[in-house]
Amino acid sequence: MIEDRPSHDEGLASAADVDFQPGPLFRQTGWFIRLRWFAGAAVIAGSAVNMVWLTWYEPGFRMLLAGVGIWLYNAVFWHLHRSRIVSPKQQKALVGMAGAQILLDLTVLTLLTMFTNGVHSPLMGFYVFHMVFASLLLPRMMAWSGATVAMLMLFAGLLVFGYWPLDAHELPMALGWAAMLLLTVYVANQITNGLQQQHRRLVRKNRRIRAMTKRLKDQQRAMIQHEKMVAMGQLAAGVAHEIANPLACMDSVLQLMQRRPEAPRPDSVKTLREQVDRVNIIVKQMTEFAHVEEGQWEERSINEIVEQALRMVRFDRRLQGVKVERRLHENPGRIRLMPHALNQIILNLVINALDALSKTPDPTLTLETSVDDGWHLIRVRDNGSGIAPDNLDRIFEPFFTTKPVGQGTGLGLSISFKLVQDHGGLITAESAVDRGTTFTVQLPASNSAPRRHVTRRPVPGEIEESLEA
Repeated sequence: MIEDRPSHDEGLASAADVDFQPGPLFRQTGWFIRLRWFAGAAVIAGSAVNMVWLTWYEPGFRMLLAGVGIWLYNAVFWHLHRSRIVSPKQQKALVGMAGAQILLDLTVLTLLTMFTNGVHSPLMGFYVFHMVFASLLLPRMMAWSGATVAMLMLFAGLLVFGYWPLDAHELPMALGWAAMLLLTVYVANQITNGLQQQHRRLVRKNRRIRAMTKRLKDQQRAMIQHEKMVAMGQLAAGVAHEIANPLACMDSVLQLMQRRPEAPRPDSVKTLREQVDRVNIIVKQMTEFAHVEEGQWEERSINEIVEQALRMVRFDRRLQGVKVERRLHENPGRIRLMPHALNQIILNLVINALDALSKTPDPTLTLETSVDDGWHLIRVRDNGSGIAPDNLDRIFEPFFTTKPVGQGTGLGLSISFKLVQDHGGLITAESAVDRGTTFTVQLPASNSAPRRHVTRRPVPGEIEESLEA
């Protein structure tokens, strides 16, 4: 039998659970009940044809009553199953109901067999079907008991209806059918035992896969958070400078108020509040960026995310002396995205660009947004040192970096690649040594947008044209 054992969670659930989760045995008994409607109809139709046209077996009305009886007791089982009076979590009750069905079916089958000429009946083969059903629905010992009951019913029927004693030709036939029933139970049990073992192996493998998937997701979240902390470390000096300015201003105002407490300036309190607000804004921006990503989706404009990332990157002191150009689409519309994730993607790309611009005489950083054929595009372009062709194919690999030891983890672009994939988008890089690099993030406007595939690396001439543009 393919058992319907309740899981640990099911065992803790209340019997009045709203969510109904039928198990294998509950579904199998339902299928068995549906099949019996057709069996009863076939018996009724066959008996009607026999009484009206064929007259092979007399009297035919007994077979008709047997078919009606099948429908009557099947209606009871159908009601129990449909109304869920027998809960799918009550294993013993389900097994008992399945055993009762098979017992009644064997009783009716024995009667029909006796009505249609005993061991010569064309219905003898249906004993085999019921042994298969018993092996599927019942535990092993109950299936063997069902085979024994079937043999006893068959021989008792032969005795009661006058087909006993059997002659030299009928006795081997009856014994052969009895052996067939036992063999059927044995073979069916072997098959179902193999299926059970395979099912248990699959369940164990699925559990291991789910556990591994959870660990991988936890590690991925940890790496994303680690990259955020790395970025915050790079911005720390700029943050300290940004906070130092309003603190210095507040200190000056407080000194003036301390010198002349009897006649404070009218705008002193207002000035202090403005500087406190400046500090609060800076702290809020850093806190929001450092917040552990919850993966919340929102309807936002890509321009908003780009501006938010630029407000964060202003804390990076390497931005001083870099010409920043914004080429934002006038009305890109709103798309469904994860703001924290996209913010981190843009910030990672901008920080990489600032590293590439560190030794460039006239450093320029360009951020561009556009809409093209159902795709929202974000480009981060620099005219820095560029990426060597041998390294361009590897930049999205985890832990690959061309920076000196201690200056890069090699996870920024890899994490950005994964976050873009989570949006159903694509990130590509075009670069030429000493000419600059352009990263393009493509996000679908909707889930139905066609995917784009970039299978080649652009030639340097294309990069030069894009940089000159």
